[in-house]
Amino acid sequence: MSTAIADHTRDGHERAADRVGSPWVGAIAFEWTKLVSVRSTWWIVAVSVFATLFGSGLLGASALASGRNGLDSAAPAPYFVVQTMIAVEFIVVLLGTFAITGEYSTGSVMTTLQSVPRRSRLLLAKALVQFGTGCALGLMFVVLGTPVAAVFSAEFGAFESSDLVRAALGTGIGLGLLNVFVLGLGTVLRSAVMTIITTLALLQLVPSLLPLFGVTLMSELARFLPNQAIAVLSVDAPGPYGWPIALLVLGCWAAAGLLCGGLLLRTRDA
Repeated sequence: MSTAIADHTRDGHERAADRVGSPWVGAIAFEWTKLVSVRSTWWIVAVSVFATLFGSGLLGASALASGRNGLDSAAPAPYFVVQTMIAVEFIVVLLGTFAITGEYSTGSVMTTLQSVPRRSRLLLAKALVQFGTGCALGLMFVVLGTPVAAVFSAEFGAFESSDLVRAALGTGIGLGLLNVFVLGLGTVLRSAVMTIITTLALLQLVPSLLPLFGVTLMSELARFLPNQAIAVLSVDAPGPYGWPIALLVLGCWAAAGLLCGGLLLRTRDA
């Protein structure tokens, strides 16, 4: 983020704070202005939409081909979109990553701290913006991807409105909480590369490795990782636990990341 953008967003924050008279609303407005003012945000959204549509169509076509060859591949079309999210979420969490690591890499974190001196308020404002953005994007992806998956899967993608609602809300809340966790992780690591690598390992590598040890406890732990909880929230299918536990699991991941990030943000120099 350039200095010019930082100055512009700081002015935007001050105007918002003056209008509403609330430092919390001002801090949130400040973070929202920064998010939508950066070109990379819109590139991330555009690539995510394209990946969702492409992946949904591909999985739908695969289900159609498999079904007509006698395989049991039928599933509600929104569920194909949820499967696509396993790949697309890696793009979306870049928003949570860059929200804090980008400021450390450019030095604009000093301007941010001057605009919002209370570090706890600053991080919570970022978290609220990231949560809302993740929720909106997740819901939008499912709504846009479902018709594409339905067309390509034909009769093998028949679904009811409840399937769409479950997938949209579950994916939205899941991506929102995941973004908050990544924001906290980025605050701890202060490095975009390290945050992305750690997130990829947690979402993809660790769930595959834990069952290989042949230890029941490790296999059970794999069920409580973020991706597994998002799947439970989004898909109405038999799982290791119900959606209330899945929501609690994701909330704990988000809270843990935010708590660790907040503690280090308050105790370390900018």
